Amino acid sequence: DYSYNGGDYHRVQEGTSTHNLKFFTERYQKISKILYGYGKFDFNNGKTKDRAWADVVRPYNSDPYFSGSSVYGNYDFQNINLTAAIGTTRLGKWNFGARLDYNLGDLSRLRDPRSRSELLEYKLTPSAIYNFGNSSIGLAAWYNRRKEKIQNVTTVQTDATLKYYLMSGLENANGTTGGYGSFSREWVNHNFGAEISYGYKGNVLNSLNSISIQRGSESVLGVYKYSPGHYYNYIYGLQSQNRLTTGKLIHQIDFKASYEEGFADEYRQKLIINTDSATGFNSYRYDTQIKFNKRYQIRVLNLDAHYRMSIPYKDRIFAYMGFIANYNDVSNKYLLNSSELKYGRLNISFEEGMNLCNTGFGYALSAGYSFSTRNSINLADNTNEYAQGVLLPDMKYYAVDYGFVHGELSYEHPITIKGATSNWFAKVYGDYLKTKKYENTAYNKYTLGVSVGIIY
Repeated sequence: DYSYNGGDYHRVQEGTSTHNLKFFTERYQKISKILYGYGKFDFNNGKTKDRAWADVVRPYNSDPYFSGSSVYGNYDFQNINLTAAIGTTRLGKWNFGARLDYNLGDLSRLRDPRSRSELLEYKLTPSAIYNFGNSSIGLAAWYNRRKEKIQNVTTVQTDATLKYYLMSGLENANGTTGGYGSFSREWVNHNFGAEISYGYKGNVLNSLNSISIQRGSESVLGVYKYSPGHYYNYIYGLQSQNRLTTGKLIHQIDFKASYEEGFADEYRQKLIINTDSATGFNSYRYDTQIKFNKRYQIRVLNLDAHYRMSIPYKDRIFAYMGFIANYNDVSNKYLLNSSELKYGRLNISFEEGMNLCNTGFGYALSAGYSFSTRNSINLADNTNEYAQGVLLPDMKYYAVDYGFVHGELSYEHPITIKGATSNWFAKVYGDYLKTKKYENTAYNKYTLGVSVGIIY
């Protein structure tokens, strides 16, 4: 798959445009009489242009202690996602399974000051299902470890006088000329979670409903284990997926909700140097002098609802139409001095698609409108570089309403090679978004892409 994202409707830390080249493959098969296996490989390589103020993968609604430069530059990125899962057939009234997700990422800045952020993440999820009648109860638990690190920041210029910024929440950013020279930082997150689900399978209704909770704890470490603070969060989830069959129609009714609370404690630390009298060697450590509990606070609410009516034909969907609604509400708050950023959005869209019988062609269309439900910012200091460079320019992103449309056209064709028949396919797709005017200017965003593949 290749795609290009462009346009002028974006946030400062997202960049102006992105090229993406992707490769994806997955396989599911029976291993033995009682075991099934699943594997996935997902590779994504690309470049983002004119991004600033963020040398990390997650600059929004997460750990506030990250870094970046105010100089706009291009970033190369490469991500590899691997999944391996295994599950049993029914053993009495039980099914058992386990899944491993393993992700590698690299985000490299191509302009002074030049940083390289490396990501390693893995998630292990064992699970069990107890079946009784047409119902089943499932329980899953997971451990997710995520580590992102920047080992050093370099320059090609020999006389560079560039500032490098260390952020600590909203407009609170400290820029130092040449501060990248000895910069090193890593973010290590340990996340534990659990989910309980209830499933029902009948002639008319199939339903799966789940509740989940997870807690993350992220350490932020620099040279000699220096730490500007600690970030931790709680995420609560609720999900319901339902398939209702009435005559020749299949009705899909899905609902999903998640609520996240994140808190960042801030530390004031002092460098302690001890000299060994016998050897003369120095040892270094940082001691915490003051701790500000929950100085930075994040709240994120997401609600999703999806209804789709499908018409099946033989073993596939012939046509469908549906309705999608999404509500998002976010709050970022910094205490003493108090600053707060709030924004929210309601998206409503309609969708429809069809496989044109006996031609191999198919299409999918969706269109909708996005309403800005709230957008407000109240900063203790709105004159500093980070406020002027990021937070205030981003307000147009949160404030405007916009319309959006998605379309795709696909073609599928069976090919038989040495007695084995496979379905080859090709797809072209695109997205377009246009905002209402903001200060006499309308903004747009678009995506163009093409995919080719094989199903066998």
